Amino acid sequence: MESTIMGVRASELKFRDATPEQVSWLMNRGRRRGDEQSSRGFGPRRTTRARNEVLPGTYANRDKWYWDTFTVAAGAAFPVTNMFATAQGYSGKTLAQTNLTGQGGQLPAGQTLVIDSLRIYIANTTVPADTQNILTNCSVEFKVNNFPIYQATPGWFPAGYGNVAISVGNLGVLPTGTASVVSTTNGFPVQTAVYEFQTPYKLESQLNFTVLWTPQTAFNMAAATGVNPIGVGTSIVVTLEGSGNSIVVS
Repeated sequence: MESTIMGVRASELKFRDATPEQVSWLMNRGRRRGDEQSSRGFGPRRTTRARNEVLPGTYANRDKWYWDTFTVAAGAAFPVTNMFATAQGYSGKTLAQTNLTGQGGQLPAGQTLVIDSLRIYIANTTVPADTQNILTNCSVEFKVNNFPIYQATPGWFPAGYGNVAISVGNLGVLPTGTASVVSTTNGFPVQTAVYEFQTPYKLESQLNFTVLWTPQTAFNMAAATGVNPIGVGTSIVVTLEGSGNSIVVS
């Protein structure tokens, strides 16, 4: 018994062989640049890899942080400083000083950062008098489009990393000019020893932002000679950390 499909018997259908061009088109219609045919007859296979592990054109969400560094020389006046104003690759800044790329003072295009905490690291080699002046005489402001989001003194934002000295001392009669060995840190060196924002702040792409340091009471760093202990200046690192989103590029 012959079946009828859509009013037509199978015997009435007219078949013809496909042309070589049609066969070639069917074999290659899913093929893209970078593909090649499987040697086992399973069709096209990719021979190139994307630079990211997820589908291009989507967003990747990861733990993310941006840091920036500035230094003050021994004996110098502590300056008003706008951090994150200079991106990596400019004015000699390397990855050791900042990981901000693109245009200084802005997150790169396509990236956002939900800030959970702000860390301030004051170099362990900074002499105690300088550390105390920095902690008590300076203000720190996180500003977006010149609007202050957070204002505090440096001690409010502990580093959560760095060296620590439990105790140290000198015994006996010491040569002239001898100083105690000192190592200090702004906060106990444990990653969780930071101030976590109860309400995280979302920093949008390409918004102007800065961390502004201002010596509300002017002071000079300890000199490199004629004092005990001698001044060595300082380096200060500020880290904005949280959850970052960025557009994936293949």
